[in-house]
Amino acid sequence: MKYELDGRYLNIAIDTLFTETIQDFFDAYIPSKKIQHLLIQNKWILMDGNPVKRESEIAGVNLNINIYPEEYEYRKLDKDNLNVIYEDELFLIVNKPKGVLVHSDGVSEEITLKQMVESYYFDRNHISAIPIHRLDKETTGLVIFSKSIIFQPLLDKLLNEKQIRRSYLAFVFGTMKEGEVLNINKPIGKDRHNANKRVIAKNGQSALTKVRSLGTNLKKNYSVLRCNLDTGRTHQIRVHLASIKHAILNDELYGGKSDLCIRMGLLADNLDFYHPLKEEFQYVECALPKDLEKLFQDVNC
Repeated sequence: MKYELDGRYLNIAIDTLFTETIQDFFDAYIPSKKIQHLLIQNKWILMDGNPVKRESEIAGVNLNINIYPEEYEYRKLDKDNLNVIYEDELFLIVNKPKGVLVHSDGVSEEITLKQMVESYYFDRNHISAIPIHRLDKETTGLVIFSKSIIFQPLLDKLLNEKQIRRSYLAFVFGTMKEGEVLNINKPIGKDRHNANKRVIAKNGQSALTKVRSLGTNLKKNYSVLRCNLDTGRTHQIRVHLASIKHAILNDELYGGKSDLCIRMGLLADNLDFYHPLKEEFQYVECALPKDLEKLFQDVNC
């Protein structure tokens, strides 16, 4: 579809839509019944500037949608240190540093990635700052935020339907021959003795991690693995790799300390997603931190 952003309104050229009524458009792009209701009730959706009903036929020049209808109370941080990798009307993708929670756990008072994004939008506080997935505190890499509450349910749906695909690099103990492929299909459940830990459990949730070795360093006894998630369980990659005796470097919960790098050796370094407005898949990646880049360059030695 063709569209342009005019202030808070997304103006979509009607002749590029393949939907006949407003309800058809809702079914395709706004899966939340609550948001549909608010769009009609609050006149956040217009056709050539005029209010519409669900049964209204889509005809005219532009469909006008207020995609940033609310305002939020954001706090400006002295330093947000936000590393923005990609941004458009709907998506903000940032590179999360190690040791930072994506959002508050209700206990820690440390600055979260969500607060850093809110600070980034301090002078544009009509933009939402809602993560649509998360990374563990010690994991580095890409996190997607929804900028619009109107389209957030669609982004959630795309994630659930695996039209947003995330890929990880894992730096692990032990050697795995370059090119070796594994599908780790083991259910994961909570550890009865440690609330923060997960274990392989017969009656746990199904979990599938697809692993391919990119290379190994025989002298230093580590390997670099490409991991793709078919499911998204808590600590999934960490638990699965530990279960095959290839725990992640510096994963103190499931493996052990290593002097090879200064962080846990897990990086969400790339993702691709279907952009519902551009109607195409897009690929986003981030650079490796220096310590992991050095390990990556030294495999197959």
